[in-house]
Amino acid sequence: MELETWSEDWGLPSVEPECLKALAYAKFCGAPITQKQTDNPFWSSSGNLPVFSHASSTTNTKLTDFSAIVKHLAICNYSTDHNLTAKQRAETDAFINLIKEKLSPALQYVFWIDTKNHIEFSRQWYCKHLPFPMGYYYPGRYHQQAVRLIESLYSQYTEFGEIGNDTIVETSVYKSAQECLTLLDNRLGDSPYMFGRSPGRLDAVMYGYLAPLLKAPLPNNALQNYLKGCSNLVRFVVKVSQNYFPQTVKAWDDKNNMEEEKRQKKNNESKKKKEKQPDSEEDLTWPNETRNKVIAGAVASTAMLGYAYHSGLYDIVRNIEIRIVGDDEDEDYVDDDIED
Repeated sequence: MELETWSEDWGLPSVEPECLKALAYAKFCGAPITQKQTDNPFWSSSGNLPVFSHASSTTNTKLTDFSAIVKHLAICNYSTDHNLTAKQRAETDAFINLIKEKLSPALQYVFWIDTKNHIEFSRQWYCKHLPFPMGYYYPGRYHQQAVRLIESLYSQYTEFGEIGNDTIVETSVYKSAQECLTLLDNRLGDSPYMFGRSPGRLDAVMYGYLAPLLKAPLPNNALQNYLKGCSNLVRFVVKVSQNYFPQTVKAWDDKNNMEEEKRQKKNNESKKKKEKQPDSEEDLTWPNETRNKVIAGAVASTAMLGYAYHSGLYDIVRNIEIRIVGDDEDEDYVDDDIED
């Protein structure tokens, strides 16, 4: 069994809800599925991932829908819900439909319609991971799919066809999602999973939608902040990640720790450089003060002599010295005659 998915990131085994649902369910039921991070939905019949493949001696099965994957695994004797009562099965279906109706459209809105998240985050992530030249096609396709979904669900609230930020549509989407999150948080309570101590199909669906909303570094994180306030759901996501995907969590933590060490090292080097630098201009100039005075005096003297020579003052002084010397010689000569 093989499951083609989008790449891991943010401490999650994949970034896409449908991929996370299938991966989590496979872990919960113990199915021997190998994850293959292809980032290539080109060969998928749905135009998206995941793609589940199971080659046997008689058939070669390829599935893209989560419900179909669950049914196929049940045929192969891999199931999580065989111990549930009829009431619990009905409750499971009801909550899954609630999530699809209220939370799934909200994730499409947050990732693909919210202007800031779409341009600065989602489009860039998929363009980076999709093989060339698919990065120029699929992000736009996913955006258009999300727009059509929201328009079909909330068309009665549209204002002149607008469904973006600061509209009634956005308010309605967030309100429905918050109601869903509150119901799930209250139903989960202090229990590790929705139906006791073992995870089931509903837990896989919850993890698929809650994990990317909680972990993605969204620029506009209004709905994410609301989820962070649901302590039971946050604990649930952390518990599933640590128990069933420990290597992914560890790799992400190690990466963050290395980046933090590099950042701290860079900050320490910057502080050392600042400490070596003088604190003021006076500290910068005092060691060279004597040298500067000597050079300034020499330059000033040279300038004064040059000016004196150029203006003729030097010749006048020289003539005065010659006259003085000449007068002294005449006086000496007169004195000699008188004595004779």
